[in-house]
Amino acid sequence: MSESDLKIVFEFENGLSLEGTLDRVLAPLIVEEIKVRLPLTGRGAVMRGELKITLGISKGNIKPVKEVKKGDIAYMPLGDSLCIYLKDMKTFSPVNILGRITSEESLLEEIKSIKRGSRITIKKTV
Repeated sequence: MSESDLKIVFEFENGLSLEGTLDRVLAPLIVEEIKVRLPLTGRGAVMRGELKITLGISKGNIKPVKEVKKGDIAYMPLGDSLCIYLKDMKTFSPVNILGRITSEESLLEEIKSIKRGSRITIKKTV
């Protein structure tokens, strides 16, 4: 782990917990904004192979891409949401990759059972 990494955990109301790492090098302003606001609580929705969590930070594109890999964590300015990708895909609109899920890949499959509107808390881990 480098000094630019921010270790986080996503806690779902059904008890599921996913660990991830955000890398400040990828999008420093967005990652710092998220860090300052932690812990964040939002509502999640699984749509088209991605989990979206509305953040309310209103940032733009920094290093936009349209292709993501399974396990990527990205910020989508359109919709102001943090996304966790459940498969390799092309995104609907440009996103800023912020990091990756570090938990076992099998846990990503469990996200598909999350009910729309479920509460998700994002916290910094020590």
